[in-house]
Amino acid sequence: MRKIVLSQEIRYGQEDVNELESASIKVRKIYDKTISMLAQHVPESVRKYWACPKPAQEPLSPCGENSSPVFQKWIQSPSGWKCVGCERHYVEPVDGAKEKEHPGRREYVFHNGRLQSMMLQLFIWSQFEEISLFYPVLGDAPFYDEEEMETISAYFVPTYVTSLPFEQSGKPFKKHNTRVPVYQELISAPPLLLHLDGEVLEGTWMTGVYVDRGHFLGLGPYLKNSDGTRTFMQALIN
Repeated sequence: MRKIVLSQEIRYGQEDVNELESASIKVRKIYDKTISMLAQHVPESVRKYWACPKPAQEPLSPCGENSSPVFQKWIQSPSGWKCVGCERHYVEPVDGAKEKEHPGRREYVFHNGRLQSMMLQLFIWSQFEEISLFYPVLGDAPFYDEEEMETISAYFVPTYVTSLPFEQSGKPFKKHNTRVPVYQELISAPPLLLHLDGEVLEGTWMTGVYVDRGHFLGLGPYLKNSDGTRTFMQALIN
């Protein structure tokens, strides 16, 4: 758990915001559909390693774990917007004293759900490839419908338990050292320099998208620093 302070702003075109709003909701529904299916068929002894613990101050929603907000991580690549994963991301308000000292500042406390996210990315992509390959001979309706398949194709990133597909295709990849190592196609984020309090921070531009079960809640752009930390910025729309 660590606290991140909102800093300067970054601008988005209205078309990008509209696309992210629509795409993030579709991606969230695919996540939820997959989690619900796994909850029915995967043993608890396995599923518990995928769960992202809910902090004590966050009460359980009547709708269950899947109804809580998530923080999707998006990159604007040369081929368009790509979602590389998600986290459970909880927002805590600034107390009164800090609000007077720093008007308009927001502070975030987030709980990293990378293990859950990567395992879900892995399962979703494997299902996508299987359906794409065998759809003509499938006797029953596939798990993901046509619209969901189009969403996965457009916005998800190839993810495997081995680097072999990337080595064979020559595509760059990133290894996630989770409980089960996961290999994901490397999508290069645009470089970014941020001038903050007389200091120059160098890193890459990432776009966080807050999504409730069926609602777009807003953008949380951030600079991913070279040391892995994050500096959040305010999203302004042109």
